[in-house]
Amino acid sequence: DLTKAEEIKKRWQNYTEELYKNELNMNLTCRHDGVVTDLRPDILQCEVKWALGSLSNNKASGGDSIPAELFKILKDDAVKVLHSICQQIWKTQQWPQGWKRSVYIPIPKKGNTKECSNYR
Repeated sequence: DLTKAEEIKKRWQNYTEELYKNELNMNLTCRHDGVVTDLRPDILQCEVKWALGSLSNNKASGGDSIPAELFKILKDDAVKVLHSICQQIWKTQQWPQGWKRSVYIPIPKKGNTKECSNYR
């Protein structure tokens, strides 16, 4: 059993990294030293528009306190701004500093609460 806060934090970090590892790797080609050698094609505005359209309403906003509904109201203006931001991140492979930190609040589902996969 994990009892120390740092051990628990590390376990959640490992679980999350493993969970998203395949998604991250399918868009990049890396050398063995981790250097990106090939990026897939540019992000398209229609992809950003689709992503915004697929956001659920009435959900908690992120650290910026901007609800998804605002992006939907702004429509094409939001698409243009977000596309520009996403494209910059894609080209430079550099996340904005404020995006590198997140608050992770696991919410238990039914089942064994000692298993990370039993949380939302």
